[in-house]
Amino acid sequence: MPGKEGLKAALHAAFDSVVEGGSGYTKVYAAEIRQKNFIVIRTTTVSNFVVGFKPGSTDLVVVPVDEERGAIKPGAPLVITDANRASVRRRDFQGRFVVKTTDGRTFRFTVIPSVPKLLSIAYQFPVEQREEYEAFEAVRASLTAA
Repeated sequence: MPGKEGLKAALHAAFDSVVEGGSGYTKVYAAEIRQKNFIVIRTTTVSNFVVGFKPGSTDLVVVPVDEERGAIKPGAPLVITDANRASVRRRDFQGRFVVKTTDGRTFRFTVIPSVPKLLSIAYQFPVEQREEYEAFEAVRASLTAA
């Protein structure tokens, strides 16, 4: 797996490859971590995304990504606009940003400025995205202010 900057470049390239005009978006890496507790065991499922946005706009483009043999593989992008966004919460009980769409999809994103290598061992991609995180915080604030 490449270093933090190489991985960030690979995530951005994956987004750009499936989103028309993708290079015009600011992009952040986001993870959705779901845990289920059963009587005997607890399971954790992690989904990785690249979330694209344009400062000053409340539209989001969500691209699921997966790592396969050192390469980042993008999935189909989902565009979330005012027309198909059902609700937004700044934080749930676990501190995640929650976006629900009118078609019933729910995303619970964890976006942090820098994913340390310690967390990458467990489940997340190690990326450095402090500037992008600040821009995402501004978009998140405008989405939750309404």
